[in-house]
Amino acid sequence: MSAVKSDKRRIKSSHIRFGRRTYFFDVNCAINNKKYLKITESKFMGEGKDRVYNSFLLFPEDIVSFQKSFEEIVGYLS
Repeated sequence: MSAVKSDKRRIKSSHIRFGRRTYFFDVNCAINNKKYLKITESKFMGEGKDRVYNSFLLFPEDIVSFQKSFEEIVGYLS
């Protein structure tokens, strides 16, 4: 899929930076018109080096379970 077609399917985007890492949160629409969340981490590896990207997808039926597990584990940080 080309970048142009991908942008047409993007519904909402947000990002946050932490030092050398940037996290992107994109709500996209699949070809079957089903929405999903794509979370991408971009790491700056240094001058003259390529960035490293890692992504994963969350579908609507998985969001509630993901959120519950995330909130539970975050509770252990304090």
